[in-house]
Amino acid sequence: MENNRENASAQTETEFEPISLVCDILKNWWVILLGALAGAMLFYVASSMIYVPNYRTQATFVITSRENANAYNNLSSANSMAETFQKILESTIMKKTICEKLDMDKLDADISANVVKGTNMLTLSVTAHSPKDSIDIIKTVMDNYTSISYYTVGTTVLDVLEDPKIPYAPVNPPQNGEMAKKGFFLGMAVCILLFAIWSYMHNTVKQEREVEKKLDARSLGAISYEWKYKTIKEWIKHRKKAVLVDNPLASFRFVESFKMLAARVEYHMSKINGKVLVVTSVCENEGKSSVAGNLAITLAKKGKRIILIDGDIRCPAQYLLLGMSPKKENELGEFLNGRTGANNILLNTERKRLGFIGGKVSYSASTEMLGNRQLPVLIEACSKIVDYVIIDTPPSGMIGDAQIFAQHADAVMVVARQNVTLAEDINEMMDDFRDNHTKVLGVVLNGVMTFQSIADSPVGDHYSRYSRYGRYGRYGKYTNNKEV
Repeated sequence: MENNRENASAQTETEFEPISLVCDILKNWWVILLGALAGAMLFYVASSMIYVPNYRTQATFVITSRENANAYNNLSSANSMAETFQKILESTIMKKTICEKLDMDKLDADISANVVKGTNMLTLSVTAHSPKDSIDIIKTVMDNYTSISYYTVGTTVLDVLEDPKIPYAPVNPPQNGEMAKKGFFLGMAVCILLFAIWSYMHNTVKQEREVEKKLDARSLGAISYEWKYKTIKEWIKHRKKAVLVDNPLASFRFVESFKMLAARVEYHMSKINGKVLVVTSVCENEGKSSVAGNLAITLAKKGKRIILIDGDIRCPAQYLLLGMSPKKENELGEFLNGRTGANNILLNTERKRLGFIGGKVSYSASTEMLGNRQLPVLIEACSKIVDYVIIDTPPSGMIGDAQIFAQHADAVMVVARQNVTLAEDINEMMDDFRDNHTKVLGVVLNGVMTFQSIADSPVGDHYSRYSRYGRYGRYGKYTNNKEV
């Protein structure tokens, strides 16, 4: 079996499923937000550290010619003087003179001369890293350019029109806010990309067609995701109701998926002459209790006599789904402890042909209680009076109660929520059942979400990843009704 699995894994390519990718990104929104904030902070700090302010000051000159003061000559002199002046400013002599006058090792400033278009005016600009350097450099240039340019200026006269002023604000204000925004969106994009890659590579079952490719079991069908909040008002008040197929508000897709599941279960159970079916999963929050309850209701509506046993006596849930209020003498745990009789624990429900065995009290020693002789006797007696016995058990990946029930059942049905549990974890669990000579009927993919199902429902509730069980998680915490 291990070889077959390895060969199947080698041949199976990971398929792209947009809805799973979107759900993975949405479920991890807080990580993406933290990544975006970290990116914003990083870019803000980096921008602050590398920021160097530049201060610019300038002086304006009027250029005239000594020989001929007409406008044309003045414009011509301005253009030629701008070119000459720029060469003077870039000359080694000018730079050396500035450094000597200001006691600098190196001239770290940008000096330029430009003609004001259409005029005979020339502007001299100096950009430096401090206001003091910029004003000192431009004054040094103005004081010394005549001696350096004596042989190049000729008959051109430069008169100062506007003296330079001390700059109080940098010409390149800090862009920390803008950089922080860029870092925020870049960090968000990087996190989304990483989660998209992780979602694509994550070896979970994302589609029904992947069940038989990735798992060592047949597919029994896919249960459509059903929104727990049926109205906006319920969503606002967080009023969750049991998602049952006989609820008038249940979607057509949801109801039909259980009809198909019931038909396949009947067919495969008839092939092995089986009547007792255990429903389990690897982890909590995969919807096994909902699947077990709705499967029982669907079969009962088809005319089959059903007994639904809530075998999760550590954390019972079926009484809530079915709207039951069992008394202490009706508790399955009390029967296993020998404190009540078998005739007290089988309860009728509001639904025809559907009986219920379970309770609402949490029992901490469930594994020890299930190990006594009462359990096989009870299951055998139930199988003689009905068509099917469906047992909802705790997640088999958490505790061993499911394996105990499976020893007295004809088959096990595994519930796997879409894009939650790793395929190898499901395979390992099924191998454990097979090692104990238990028939694995198949796998049903639960909570299958599509873009169409989202469009059909205005509100909803996403399920969480790997559970509150933790190292027994919720199973280590008991309600006020717990068994002492």
